[in-house]
Amino acid sequence: MVHFDLPHTKALAIIPHVTGALSFFGSCSILYDITWSNRKQKLQRPYYRILLFMSIFDAMSSLSLSLSTWPIPRGTEHAFGAIGNTQTCTAQGFFNQLLLGGPLYNLMLAIYYLLIGKYNLTEEEIAKRYEKYMHVTAILPTLGFAIAGLPLTLYNNANLWCWIASYPEESESMSGENNDIPCERGHGSWLYRWLFFYAPLWFIIAAITIIMIMLTTSIRTEEKRFIEMQRQHRSNSSAGNRRGIPTGSNASKDPRVETLNLERSRKMFFQALFYVSAFYATWWAPTLNRFIPMISGKSYFFFMLATTIFAPLQGFLNFLVYRHGPCIA
Repeated sequence: MVHFDLPHTKALAIIPHVTGALSFFGSCSILYDITWSNRKQKLQRPYYRILLFMSIFDAMSSLSLSLSTWPIPRGTEHAFGAIGNTQTCTAQGFFNQLLLGGPLYNLMLAIYYLLIGKYNLTEEEIAKRYEKYMHVTAILPTLGFAIAGLPLTLYNNANLWCWIASYPEESESMSGENNDIPCERGHGSWLYRWLFFYAPLWFIIAAITIIMIMLTTSIRTEEKRFIEMQRQHRSNSSAGNRRGIPTGSNASKDPRVETLNLERSRKMFFQALFYVSAFYATWWAPTLNRFIPMISGKSYFFFMLATTIFAPLQGFLNFLVYRHGPCIA
């Protein structure tokens, strides 16, 4: 585990207090709006129910991350501000592991947009046929992995906060190699970090990227179809005018209706894109902070600093999209 001088250590310990609090505020704001403002109408829609559960997990994990080093056992070396004990560290590690629920619900939200935008399903069809499986797929792994970490004593000082780590920290290397110091807690933590978090997270990143490519292709196809329909409509109108034939058309082919449908599809696409951008903004730093040490064997302050800024920030970024992004409600 890497250590820095005191000014750098202080920065890594203080920043999550700010970013975690912002995220907690953002998630709670979304929860308040969904549950108090037009609650009956909003809770009838899968979109709002997915956001509701996403914000619940974001709120719990961001509040936990905002505690930063406080729950780490008092007296731990290189842990600025540590005033906790083993129990507080275990509790924070459990709630930090619930952070996985946010990415899983981001994936469910991306699937929701795919079903609406590419496969033209209605919200009623999504609710009836798919939504319950979406919630099961997101909730069960999140809670299951977090609970499994308790009897395995995985939650210990992980440098930035309490999470999956070995204790003492010198007992295992980042690659899982055993050192001469016996491991008292969190044996095999390097493997559980992969199984319980990074492997699911990177799968989610890949899946969301594929879904956005599919959505982009779908929107482009729809735009081409719309342009062709307009061309045909102008051609038919010109021919009808020359022959004196009325040019009335079926409502489903009415360019005004098609224009509205295309505009709604575009708004849906950009709303999805904004949520996905918030997701990428949250996880680029933690991903590189894990990936680069795997290759180089070194940790870098820049990526650890970026992790403390962005990893707790998902709820706040979601709030910005929810309040100020494109709306298709």
